[in-house]
Formats: sequence, C-alpha cells, structure tokens
Amino acid sequence: MEEKILTWKELKDENPWGKEIFNIDTNDPAAMRELIDKICSGKGKFVYSKDKEQIDEKQFELSLLPKPYRGNLKDPKLVILSLNPGYNERVKTKLFKLLEFERQKEFIKLSKQNAWLESRYIISPKSDVDDVMDNGYWSDRLSELKNDGAELSRIGLIQFVPYASEHFGSWNNKKLKTQEFTRKIIMRLLQKKDTIFLVMRSRDKWKKLIPEMDNEEYKGLFLYNKNPRCQMLSKNNLKDNYGIICKKLKN
Repeated sequence: MEEKILTWKELKDENPWGKEIFNIDTNDPAAMRELIDKICSGKGKFVYSKDKEQIDEKQFELSLLPKPYRGNLKDPKLVILSLNPGYNERVKTKLFKLLEFERQKEFIKLSKQNAWLESRYIISPKSDVDDVMDNGYWSDRLSELKNDGAELSRIGLIQFVPYASEHFGSWNNKKLKTQEFTRKIIMRLLQKKDTIFLVMRSRDKWKKLIPEMDNEEYKGLFLYNKNPRCQMLSKNNLKDNYGIICKKLKN
C-alpha cells in the first residue's frame, strides 16, 4: 500500500502532541499552575501514552516536557535532524524552579507552540526563556550562520527521540508511535524537494526511520556534518556543506 503524503492541515490534525501532554489551555491559570507544580516537584511523567512501552524511565528524564520539534517545520529551507534533548539538572530542573511564574508560563507556551508545529523560529525573537532553559545551546550552534546573514526563521529541528537524557546510551531502537508522525512530517517536506536536511546525530537511526535518504530521487537533500558528536553549524564542522546551507538560507 502506497504511503499517503499528508497535507499541512492533515498533519496538524493528526499531531499526537496536540492530543496529549501539550493539550493544555495555556490561558487557564489553574491548569498552568498544576502543570508547573508537576514539573517543579519532579512527580510528573510526560510521555505519550503509545510511547510508554518502548521508553525506559531509567534512561530518559520523563519529568521534563518532551521536545520533539522546534522552529519552522511548515516551509523550512533547512531541517536539522538530531538525536534527543540533553539533560542537565542544574539548568533543566533547578533553573525552571527559580523562574518567576510568568516566565514559567512563557516557557510552556513556547514548548506548546513548537510541539503543535506552530512556531516559525528555532530561536524566538520575542522571548529568550527557551534559549535560557537550553543554556544557549542552539543560539551558540547557529551563531556563525546568523553572523553570515542566514535567515534563521527558515530552520526547523526534529529530535529522533523527544525525551531528554544526560547520555543517550543504548536503546532497544523499537519505533516509537510518535516517530511515525515524525516520518510523516519529513515525507511531506521531501515531496516538495525545496528543503535540505542536515543529519547531525545518529545517521544509522535516522536511516531506519527514513530509508529514502539513500534514494537517488533525494540525492543532495540530505547533508552531514564532519563530527557526529558536534552539532555546530560552522564552516569547520560542515565543510563544503556550510556554503550550501548558508546559500539556501539566504534565498
């Protein structure tokens, strides 16, 4: 049976994160307070119900909100394919507790926008709270591109596994239900042939989810960095691919 390519509306309607975890009404102060209390106490378990059987609670920090997507995935010029969000207790947990209530709400709203595919910016121009909670991770790694005049609003980010961990380590590699949705996002973009993908982490894992990466039809759409342990989008790490990406993000 031929795989159906979803329209943008169909993708939005099918998004599993909009049905669970990020289905919170961010305009409801009581609901927001309850969610923030769960995060701060560490007692909340934020994992999509159909992912539970495949996820090891000892390996992943499920008391944090998952971060499957970030930035522009509607009409991006570049999509970064990474592995999973990192975990640092001092930044991810303790810092969140120190934030004022309004800043905590702001962070949750940005997380929801990203998960719902409603964000246009990998680094928000209106709020720095997401960048602060990431310890400036992506602003650092995109700084060279930004300085060279690349348009960062045309960049999207997809995590292979949306749950945070300090070290990824070994994993059973069974497909998550939410990864089936991730595949649909990528396959929609591939049909347009106007988006390039930068596979920065775990090429073998991504190839199992998207075997089309090796197809002649998509030759040139998938690029790789020199060091798979380094996610700097720099001339040094990307070599000739840096110029390709920079040109793409200026068109």
